[in-house]
Amino acid sequence: MVSSALGQGKPEPKKATDTIPMKVDSLATITVTASMRPRMKGDTLEYNTAHIAMQPNAAVEELLRRLPGLQVGPDGSITYNGEKIEHLLVDGEDIFGSDPTMVTRNFDASKIARVQILDRKSDQAIFTGIDDGTRTKTVNLVMKESAKDGYFGKVEAGGNTQNYYNGNGAVAAFRDKEQFTALGLSSNTGVTGFTSTGGGGSESVSFLNGNTDALGASAGTGVPRFTAAALHYANSWNGPADHLIANYQFSQFFTQPKTTSESLQTQADSTYGQIQQSKSENRQIQHWVYGIYDWAPNNSTAFKFVFHGSNSEGDNRYGAIGSSTFNDTLVNSSVRNIQDKVSRQNIGGSIAWRTTSRGSKRRFSAGIDFLKIDNATNGYLYSRNQFFESTGALQSTDTVDQRKEISSHLLNLGGSANYVSPLWKGSQLGISYRMLFTQDQPLQATYSQRDGKYQNIVDSLTNSLKTGTLNQYATINLQGKLKHLNYTLGNDLLLFKYKQQDKLADSSVHLSYLNWAPRALINYTPNPATNLNFIYTASSQDPSAAQLQPIKNNNDPLHLFVGNPNLKPGFKQSMQFNFHRFKTWIINLGLNLNMSSNDISTKTVTDSLGRQVSQPVNVNGGRAEEMNFSIGRKLLGIDVNIFANECYSRTVTYVNAEVSRNDAYAGRGGINLNKYIIDKLALQLNTSFTYFDQNSSINRSAPIRYWSQNHQGSLTLFFIPGFEINMNAVYTWQQKTAAFSANTSVLLWNGYVARNFMHDKLVVKFQFNNILDANAGVTRTNAANVNTETSTNILGRYWMLSATWHFDKKFRRK
Repeated sequence: MVSSALGQGKPEPKKATDTIPMKVDSLATITVTASMRPRMKGDTLEYNTAHIAMQPNAAVEELLRRLPGLQVGPDGSITYNGEKIEHLLVDGEDIFGSDPTMVTRNFDASKIARVQILDRKSDQAIFTGIDDGTRTKTVNLVMKESAKDGYFGKVEAGGNTQNYYNGNGAVAAFRDKEQFTALGLSSNTGVTGFTSTGGGGSESVSFLNGNTDALGASAGTGVPRFTAAALHYANSWNGPADHLIANYQFSQFFTQPKTTSESLQTQADSTYGQIQQSKSENRQIQHWVYGIYDWAPNNSTAFKFVFHGSNSEGDNRYGAIGSSTFNDTLVNSSVRNIQDKVSRQNIGGSIAWRTTSRGSKRRFSAGIDFLKIDNATNGYLYSRNQFFESTGALQSTDTVDQRKEISSHLLNLGGSANYVSPLWKGSQLGISYRMLFTQDQPLQATYSQRDGKYQNIVDSLTNSLKTGTLNQYATINLQGKLKHLNYTLGNDLLLFKYKQQDKLADSSVHLSYLNWAPRALINYTPNPATNLNFIYTASSQDPSAAQLQPIKNNNDPLHLFVGNPNLKPGFKQSMQFNFHRFKTWIINLGLNLNMSSNDISTKTVTDSLGRQVSQPVNVNGGRAEEMNFSIGRKLLGIDVNIFANECYSRTVTYVNAEVSRNDAYAGRGGINLNKYIIDKLALQLNTSFTYFDQNSSINRSAPIRYWSQNHQGSLTLFFIPGFEINMNAVYTWQQKTAAFSANTSVLLWNGYVARNFMHDKLVVKFQFNNILDANAGVTRTNAANVNTETSTNILGRYWMLSATWHFDKKFRRK
């Protein structure tokens, strides 16, 4: 018998049985032995982590860093062979939606028996048995049986003399199939939703779901003051017959970001440059709930009830100054201010029913669903723009002073009927019909000022529409299993109908299109060390109501947006091939190809004064290819992983009246090194080099080419009993280009010293973040013929003293 790495709980047996719930879409029961090398069973990749030695109080994120093939970024993001992990489950249960770090940074690594990586099917496909081709890269944490009879967690509080603070807590309780998790957080150091490292970076705000500001009154993330709480409960009883899962989140957010943005657009005979400095003050409060109840009254019948809803309110203040140039000659300057209030209410749900005949194993299922979303933005726009002649003389001035009302009242009603019947051994035929009707009443009203009141309606910037969309899907699938081979061959018939009525202009638009969308998914696993899979999917990209509305959006009067009622749905085809081999060497290879027709792109017209009008248009010729390769093994006691990534994309846009075919190539390669000696040290080093090359057909003489580097290192020492000493750094460098005249380099250096007390239950930590006071808020993006470099405010050098209490208790047995 081998004991747990931390000496907690009962000894684990040498062999363990995988009992993943059916909803995870795992395959049959398998037996594994402890090994750092992963193994395949069907389409599930699994690491046995039950006996991996970890330091006291180590979080799941630290465990994932030690698994070959997995990469964990400084912000907690997880990737496997270039693919980002989008979802996380615990024993097959969905905890807090799509933010894996809420679990990986708060759960005790010693409680995890196995880590699985799978391409999870949609809930619809799992319930009906008809594979719709949708996949989400997911991590499933399988808990040790010894961890399912108690509760564990931590409470942390920290601060400094500069009035920075960070407090958080987490508790997780498990008893057989029952789960309870609670998280809480309050911080003003840039921590947002358990996803930030506390270094004041520009990580996304994961707790804020779906709230959008129609006037765009935000300058970025900044250094938020953030308070949040989350609750999760799940349980199964009567075997798998009854199952409940419920999640709740609350968040309150305040930030004052400051951003400088510089962009360069390639034009046919010139380059159009823009510089903007902006700042804003943004507040938001949000509540979010989500629940599922599965009920099976007997062996042949099942029901699924889903409910979700959210309510959010926001208040924003925004100010920006900027200028535009043609070939470094000033053509305009602007001052812009926006203030608004934003609200969003969302309520939805679904009911699904399934019955299976006892003798023939035929399955019939049906369901209905609804969604109601109400968005409202009310605010004021002030903009003063000056235009210049080529000599530098002022030519004219334009002032905009308006009140805005933008709202949407969306209602979705849908239904489906599905039938699955066995054919020959291991195969089945699936037939499905789905319908989704969407109705909306979007309003955009603009008022100009007269006699101190905003009461004059601006006809050219006002509309009141009534829209209706009908999507119908007819599906036929052949799916099954033949020894080591799993396959799905299917086709969708897609019918799209759209009607738009302008209640002010008394006009209407009607669109109707038909598309075929075939798919093929093949997965071959001849043995636990080898896996190949091929995925071909096709999908229709329906234009949104905002893209179809003909009215202008002048939130930025120098950059107008106009809808296009003549848009057609785009059509995308995607092919993906993956190969995995886990022997002495761990080898991963992934190839992706995407092709588009009638792709919805953009046409941008720029006049001689630098004013732009953008409109969505259909184009052909877009495509993308990507290759990911990695190879690794343990050498001289060090886990070594060498990786390479290559991607090429072509996007098609219109620049004025000309078609611009924008070719972008990026090649990236590097090496990851990991060394762990229990009670001695943990060493991690990730280094990569990237070359980027972009060219547009309208101006081949203005390419964008540059090298960049990214190096991350962390050294943690444990050799002094009770102490943990860490130094970590991230260095990034980007070469200057024709668009950006200076190299950018940032070294973000952090460190901490921690001391354990009371048998490792109490941890006192002194940490020093951003020791060099570097500005790590610099990013560079490249899209079509536009290259942008952005610098935003982050938290500079600061220290913090904190104390963390860890607890781990067993339930009293009756």
